[in-house]
Amino acid sequence: MTLEREKMIDDLKGLIGIPSISSDKAAVEDALDYVLELGERMGMRCEKVAGGQVGTIEIGQGDETFGILTHVDVVNPGREELWKSPPFTCELREGNLYGRGTLDDKGPTVAVLHAMGAAMENGKPFYKNVRLIVGTQEETEWVDMECYTKHYSLPDYGFTPDGDFPIGNVEKGCMDITLRFPTALVDEAFLQIVGLDAGTAFNIVPDCCRVLLSDGRELVTRGKAVHTCAPEKGENAIFLMGRQLKQFPMESSSFSRVLDMLTENFSDYYGEKLGLPEKEEYFAGEFIHRTVFTPVLIRTVGTFIEVGINVRFAYTTTEDELLRAFGRLCEEYGGEIACVTSLPAVLVSRNTPFLKILSAAYEETTGLTSDFVLGYGGSYAKAMPGIVSFGPILPGMKDCCHEENEYIPLAALEKNCEIYYRAIEGIAQCEKSFCR
Repeated sequence: MTLEREKMIDDLKGLIGIPSISSDKAAVEDALDYVLELGERMGMRCEKVAGGQVGTIEIGQGDETFGILTHVDVVNPGREELWKSPPFTCELREGNLYGRGTLDDKGPTVAVLHAMGAAMENGKPFYKNVRLIVGTQEETEWVDMECYTKHYSLPDYGFTPDGDFPIGNVEKGCMDITLRFPTALVDEAFLQIVGLDAGTAFNIVPDCCRVLLSDGRELVTRGKAVHTCAPEKGENAIFLMGRQLKQFPMESSSFSRVLDMLTENFSDYYGEKLGLPEKEEYFAGEFIHRTVFTPVLIRTVGTFIEVGINVRFAYTTTEDELLRAFGRLCEEYGGEIACVTSLPAVLVSRNTPFLKILSAAYEETTGLTSDFVLGYGGSYAKAMPGIVSFGPILPGMKDCCHEENEYIPLAALEKNCEIYYRAIEGIAQCEKSFCR
């Protein structure tokens, strides 16, 4: 394939320059429009669907559709003073492209677009339809995919470049649960917590926790923000606050009890005190790991304290088991479950035919042996059947998704593009059916 490196970098710079945080609907739409314009300039068939929440970019034709699912929304950049360059400026520095979304998922989106463009120009006929499906709410509640899957035809098989190489055929489930506890202050003569705030999103380990004391003092703990799929790589400011407050002689209050509850039950990551049934870390020969719990949000809303907890649950753990465990916790601490959103775990058989082509594309490009890996995070692989995660993170690369100074090595972006080109060529430009 012929790769126009400078054009790909310029296209990514333009996309990173749009501050498309999921909650900013105008900016998210601008980012989607930008990607559709890139596709149109390359001669692809482009359409905005699902009420403007999803874009489709297509090449080729055939009875089968090879789907590639990406997203252009990003998480909040966090504390901008920790960035070495502005988060919404794509800067090439020491061989790396820095900026919010370079790795998750704007960089891979641009790599896929250029791979599709190269496939159009290689002179080979197409026997499949290739559809790039670009979402805008992947980092939040997936209302984009909810609408798309209800009202539009789905691809027969495909991948999302929103995980690790080689192939993520197993992915943990994801639950966001909000617990609510009533506030009840004790005698004002006693030192106590009267305010508590932490976190910015359900999928980011909080790097800041603030406590207001009854004597007017404010306490702040600073942790390290990382993706909640691997909370042990960061430092949860909620747990830091829980430990720090042990040094203060103060009266117990609703706020302190909530903080104690979170620290005591979840600082081990696995919620072992919740009484969940013990599970094996393997299922049908696949590594599925363990269920991981991360407190991510604390807010005071009226006369209640609301606590958000992100759960990455293993394939054999059920939503009912989790809800029963949280129900017991609420009963013990006098709270209630206020809101739950959940996405299922994924397991795609290793014997699925198109995966052989993905494996070959990876091996031919990298010289490495392909294998199957567990996806610890949440991706659009959960959105529809037959989808696996496939990159962009190569072996040895740092996973800095959702962190300050997010980046992708330029060499990795180029390698991604080549892998995706080989995958498109091997599937869409092959007469063989991959549905049988």
